[in-house]
Amino acid sequence: MDTKGVGAVGALLLVGGILGVIGVVPTVSHHIAVQENQPTEATIQSTDIAVKTDDDGDRSYRPVVTYEYTVDGETYTSDNVYPGGFTRWDDSRGPAENVVSQYDPGDQVTVQYRPGEPGNAYLRNDGMPGAWLAGVGCALVVALGGLGLVKTGFTRRKQRTLMRDTPTEDVEALSVGPSEVKGSALAADGPIQAPFSDEECVVADYEIEEYDDNDDDPGNWHTVESGVLHTPFLVDDGTGRVRVEPHDEATYELDPDDWTTTYVDSGDRGPAPVQQFVDATEGLSYPADATGKDNDRRYKQNLVRDKESVYVFGTAQPRDGDVGGSNADRLVVRKVGEDDALEETMFLISDDEEADLVDRREWAGWRLPVGGLFTVAGFAIALFLLGPLAGLELPVVF
Repeated sequence: MDTKGVGAVGALLLVGGILGVIGVVPTVSHHIAVQENQPTEATIQSTDIAVKTDDDGDRSYRPVVTYEYTVDGETYTSDNVYPGGFTRWDDSRGPAENVVSQYDPGDQVTVQYRPGEPGNAYLRNDGMPGAWLAGVGCALVVALGGLGLVKTGFTRRKQRTLMRDTPTEDVEALSVGPSEVKGSALAADGPIQAPFSDEECVVADYEIEEYDDNDDDPGNWHTVESGVLHTPFLVDDGTGRVRVEPHDEATYELDPDDWTTTYVDSGDRGPAPVQQFVDATEGLSYPADATGKDNDRRYKQNLVRDKESVYVFGTAQPRDGDVGGSNADRLVVRKVGEDDALEETMFLISDDEEADLVDRREWAGWRLPVGGLFTVAGFAIALFLLGPLAGLELPVVF
């Protein structure tokens, strides 16, 4: 199952949905109210300032101007100041005071009402609600997220095709160009220490998560540091050994069942390897001591250990200098230089079975149509938000 892809879609729906509710819905409501309106005379009945206080004691304010108007012989009363069906709150009292100071009971004013719903009116149009920025953020998140799904969909489908159609070569018979080899990983220049344990390895994928116990929302884990540590290693398949030089831009897809986690309370610094890693990593520090789970950390790692089975798909190239020995001794699998005539189709390192790697990409194609839908939706949201500013008339479906 493509768990990362499903997770990405879930995150897009969650973040896009939140930003949509905050920014898109009130802004589109504003546009439709302005677009579908007719003027009529109204009489101011009263003015006031509404105040609401949140759980932290912070106050927000909005102007309340009640007015009465008549449409087709029927009288309506409303206190809706701005276009749309959403009230606008401000952290400062000043804007609300400025609005109500312009009206007195008995004043005659012109209000705008919606012909199909004459009870839906507004007093003044001071421009789009401030939440329109959140709407633009929603459009960007959805569109860019969709493009990301399309890109990864193409990438994973290409990777699947390469792995499926490229035969595994014996190291001793390796030739220059895209190659697939399997065997035991032997540290070429000595192994490295795992980030959060005393184990030795040649590749270490790691992630540090910290718990944020927000008073207003359910707590959640967020990533504070992640990366891959690596060192050159040899792939020994029994016919020979070839040197592999990993790099930061390679794809590392380690067995998802091999992740290990070290849980550290916020009041503790963890085992010695964890402390060594935190102390040596620039920009990383220990969290503040807190109650409950707040600021607790999970130190997660996945390793390719020395002498462990490994799968490598990369580009075999001649080694620098006059290197004698066998055919494998004269080659190295590493990143293709920018000016090199060779093409790097893929550089992937894994300790998982090739069949599992191919299977996980079997349904990668679903990312293409889903990503396309998200991309189109993002542009549509942007059009609904900004189009009316250029004279675009929105379809009224409610």
